[in-house]
Amino acid sequence: MPEAMRDLVVNADDLGMTAGINRAIIEAHRAGIVTSASLLANGAAFDDAIDQLRRCPDLGVGLHVNLTHGRPLADAAVPSLTSRSGRFRALGALAIRLSVGAVSRRDLEAEIDAQAQRIISAGITPTHFDSHENVHLHPAAASALATVARRRNVRWVRFRNQRPVLPWMLREAGMLRPRDHARHALARLGSRWAADGGNTQPLRWIVGAPQLPDVSPRHLFGALVRSIEDGVTEWVCHPGYADAQLRSLLTAVHADLREAELKVLTGPDCRTLLDTAGIRLLSYVNPVRA
Repeated sequence: MPEAMRDLVVNADDLGMTAGINRAIIEAHRAGIVTSASLLANGAAFDDAIDQLRRCPDLGVGLHVNLTHGRPLADAAVPSLTSRSGRFRALGALAIRLSVGAVSRRDLEAEIDAQAQRIISAGITPTHFDSHENVHLHPAAASALATVARRRNVRWVRFRNQRPVLPWMLREAGMLRPRDHARHALARLGSRWAADGGNTQPLRWIVGAPQLPDVSPRHLFGALVRSIEDGVTEWVCHPGYADAQLRSLLTAVHADLREAELKVLTGPDCRTLLDTAGIRLLSYVNPVRA
């Protein structure tokens, strides 16, 4: 890729979580600007996602490693990752256990590899790795994920050697919250702590799509264009339909914000605004023009 080219991967997280999220991501790919998606191998709507993906050969798909919701996929037990019920512990509990060394490296690698194997067995070659709730920002999880990425010949890993930017839209709107500063600091630490990825490739930037109601595509893209620099940027987004299944998992407000984000990603002027700014849409396949 020419060094002076501004390239953008628009990656939708949580594919496989619900049928409504699957439908929204596919719509945002076909009618909008989503070029890539991250699939939950142990998501409740995994089989539906695989059916949808067979009709979308141009959508790049990676693994959204999930260590905080549901049950593990590893053949052998991974007791340091699960509670007595056999389910994953919540994010806060997992973070504490990772920090005090209570999670074994063997369990981490076994579960990440099992999740990768499930999507490979379904006929998908993962283009990238990232994680649900960004658990791989923790150095212990980051190192295990990098090891599995090398083993599976995955070239792209989120937050590896990146310089995450603050949520530009929130900053412009005067709505930057303390937790946004905390996420930014954690992302920077995670990118420093992650072990050398070998054949994994560094992104220059990552921008998190702020979930705000009633944001016009033109306003959003104006902020986006000013945030992207030369190299590859990943825009992390979360489109979804606020159906009953999603509302059972999220608050009503957050479920509705996913629909608002879908509206932005499928706006009629999206591609024109990016083209005018000289920003090229890519997926993580090679990467190639989407």
